[in-house]
Amino acid sequence: MSDNISNTADYWIKHLEMTPHPEEAISKEIFRSKNRVIRSTEGTELDACTSIYYLLESSDFSGFHRLKSDELWYFHKGSPLFIHIIKENGSYERIELSDSDSGHLQAVVESGSWFAAEIPSKSGFTLVSCAVAPGFEFAEFEMAERLSLLKKYPEHIQIINKWCKL
Repeated sequence: MSDNISNTADYWIKHLEMTPHPEEAISKEIFRSKNRVIRSTEGTELDACTSIYYLLESSDFSGFHRLKSDELWYFHKGSPLFIHIIKENGSYERIELSDSDSGHLQAVVESGSWFAAEIPSKSGFTLVSCAVAPGFEFAEFEMAERLSLLKKYPEHIQIINKWCKL
């Protein structure tokens, strides 16, 4: 296998058998735990953990959304990726996922935090894995509505306007 071939989004999409994700990305669920856990705050029974491959290309981005579970992101290949996080208390954090000196190979997004992801260079692709614990369920996925987010976090008007899809 040539390095040039394995350094393309098309190669990884085919190699990992990925399909379109609802957020303008490509993904594939690779693990869903058979173990079940109960979320103590609600008494809800969920899969203990899920994991996906997730790929963004050039100017595609993941718009602000939040989960009821913690999400761990792992960098694999490609261009640096920024994750923009607004925590419930209103604090903002930007994490670079990359294998460069300024980047991190892993990032954590705590449950209840609003977050978005983008390739700042708007070129190439980024391949990551995302693990969610307790496991991901679409019923616990919430896309941010711009006006609602701006009302709650007016100090973050620029990033909300830039990375909100609704």
